[in-house]
Amino acid sequence: MRKINCVIIDDEPPASDILKYYIDKTPNFEVTEIYYDPIKALEGLRTKKVDVIFCDVEMPDINGLQLLESLCLNQNKNALVVIISAHTKYAIDGFNINAIDYLLKPVPFARYLKTTQKILDYIKEKGSKDIDTDMKDHVPSIESAKDYIFIKSKGKLLKINYTDIIYIEAIGDYIKIHHENSKPIVIMDSLKNLEKTLPNDFFKRIHRSYIVSVSRIKAIEYKRVIIAENLSLPISNSYYNTLYDSLVSNHIVKSVNDR
Repeated sequence: MRKINCVIIDDEPPASDILKYYIDKTPNFEVTEIYYDPIKALEGLRTKKVDVIFCDVEMPDINGLQLLESLCLNQNKNALVVIISAHTKYAIDGFNINAIDYLLKPVPFARYLKTTQKILDYIKEKGSKDIDTDMKDHVPSIESAKDYIFIKSKGKLLKINYTDIIYIEAIGDYIKIHHENSKPIVIMDSLKNLEKTLPNDFFKRIHRSYIVSVSRIKAIEYKRVIIAENLSLPISNSYYNTLYDSLVSNHIVKSVNDR
């Protein structure tokens, strides 16, 4: 696997140094540039293509969110963005520009590692394609049928077959539908509302943040659902027994080694 090129944009050198230390310890990730001045970052990234941008919000002259909106106009419009801030108040703004994650300072190494796993999963599954960021135009439709659901997207109804859905993820006030044939669809709704629409035989709630397609489950380990070789989702305590009873308890055949 080629190196994932990262840049850090933060006017606080100590915070940048810590993040660079984390990235240097992470296989397949490398820091290609650190910008302490957001204006210089804006100039430098107009001609340099990168994979991931770690960006602080509160900086002089131009804040991180404004900078990232400007970058959407150039060749880094498809770069994955990780927002870094000492405050939680920018979280919704971060998701509105489709940030893949939001890290609170001071950033613990364990929390940073979760971010890198998200990045690896997205790059592997989507081939580095950008994720649909036009959230305002994605409004869920209540219309559904036996084998599919309709989602309103950019003035048209988008039909999604249940068999194409891999899993559904909650992100604040939004949900992201990960499916097989295109970029993830982001809509303003809750998992609770969508769960009522989806057929219970096809989909199972496994966590407050996840609904998974039953057909995509490859294995169930303790407190995790395995969907693919490098993709698993957590099962919370409140959903574990229900999931086990509905999917597993009546369908277990022990191997010779388990007897």
